[in-house]
Amino acid sequence: MIRVLVVDDHPVLRAGLEAVLRAEPGFVCVGVAADGAEMQRVMHRTAPDVIVLDRRLGDEDGLALCATLRSDDNAPEVVIYTADGSADMNRRARAAGACSAVAKERDVSELFDALRLAVRRRAEVDALS
Repeated sequence: MIRVLVVDDHPVLRAGLEAVLRAEPGFVCVGVAADGAEMQRVMHRTAPDVIVLDRRLGDEDGLALCATLRSDDNAPEVVIYTADGSADMNRRARAAGACSAVAKERDVSELFDALRLAVRRRAEVDALS
């Protein structure tokens, strides 16, 4: 099972992502958070494999949160979830340490694929260590 933490400042989007993750075989939503501070608390309590992190969390920058989070070698993988589906956003997400960026307008299957790839990336890195 892939353990996912959803971080988004919109309650309906959090609930929707939680619901589709629970319905998809191979995934379990271990928690939700509305901001960076709550993400840290939930992350330490639930130990997710991967975080779906909104690009914009109110006044917080999801890319900056990702960079801070990923500076720790033991941090979970991150997939940025964004309204900006540009190639530049994907490049910026990767520069911040995320595996990828998925546009919110895309089909949920693309998010599932990105989450699977993120966990696979972590397994490959761990195997090389």
